[in-house]
Amino acid sequence: MTPHPSLRHFANGISLTSQWTGNERKHMEKVFLGILAQATDPAVQRAVAAILDFIYYAHFETHCDESLARLDASWAAFHDNKSIFLELKIRKNFDINKLHKLKHYVDSIRSRGTADGFNTENTERLHIDFAKAGYRATNKVRYTRQMTVWLARQEAVYRFGTYLQWAVPGYVADPTATSADSGADGEDDDEKEGEAAPPPNDPDGDDEEEELDDTPLSSSSSYRVPKNPSFPRVSAATIISDFHAPDFLFRLDDFLESNSINPSVSPDENSTFPVFKRFSISLPRISEVTSKAVHDTIRAVRGEPGKMTTKGVLPAKEGQFDTVLTRKDIPDRAQHPTEGT
Repeated sequence: MTPHPSLRHFANGISLTSQWTGNERKHMEKVFLGILAQATDPAVQRAVAAILDFIYYAHFETHCDESLARLDASWAAFHDNKSIFLELKIRKNFDINKLHKLKHYVDSIRSRGTADGFNTENTERLHIDFAKAGYRATNKVRYTRQMTVWLARQEAVYRFGTYLQWAVPGYVADPTATSADSGADGEDDDEKEGEAAPPPNDPDGDDEEEELDDTPLSSSSSYRVPKNPSFPRVSAATIISDFHAPDFLFRLDDFLESNSINPSVSPDENSTFPVFKRFSISLPRISEVTSKAVHDTIRAVRGEPGKMTTKGVLPAKEGQFDTVLTRKDIPDRAQHPTEGT
């Protein structure tokens, strides 16, 4: 897969992954369909696309009749194409309880609301509090009975604290210590074998990106760049060659003319410009999908040849240039979303 800040590269594949957490699954979902494209039977691609559509529709925080209909259609499309896995002898059957449960998602959402507040982390939290914390409180010898006694005492303290809050006006019970030292257990116990750590979002790392998660809900996008350019003075000739922008001067002249800007000196290949390696775009939130801000980092990092240093040969770095689609004119709602790009 093409490297990108939002895509995780599984250097050793996924077959050696011993424990799949929700984070791993989300990263796998992003790349599955792209990997299968033109590499497998079309029916496999249709089945995978359908189940991925189902997963993303199921994540919606707001639903309507149309979205639920699409959710149900995705489930039906998967079942229409899943027989290909039997034909290719990838599976012997589909007697999977979790797979059958998907059939009831639409009815469940209609009767009990969206499923965005439910995931396996709910029960994992209980496992950490009641199993791991309880085990640490024992002397590791015949620990099952000790854990049972410890948990019973924790529950007794909690019940008595709740009673005091009810009986004594203004009294606030101290929280129990069931999760006092379990803060770091959530990730440490989910080690994956044979899998590289996820790449950082900023592989080049020179320009510090600011967190934008507190960006207010907005119907338009905004952007942010570092305070200082990575390269303060870069000639147009270098931009054309090293940054692979052969039409830079032509597009610059077109921009100046269309905005009625008359520079005192016409730019040429010797003109210098400040160049940023990246900038961050805060995209408009889609309330049905997420309540969090969505950000996209656009990179333009030129490659560097190998160098000989006092510590040895420094390997060459490949350039990183992200593709950007922009709208020249904002289309009407009736038009296709890609209209005007």
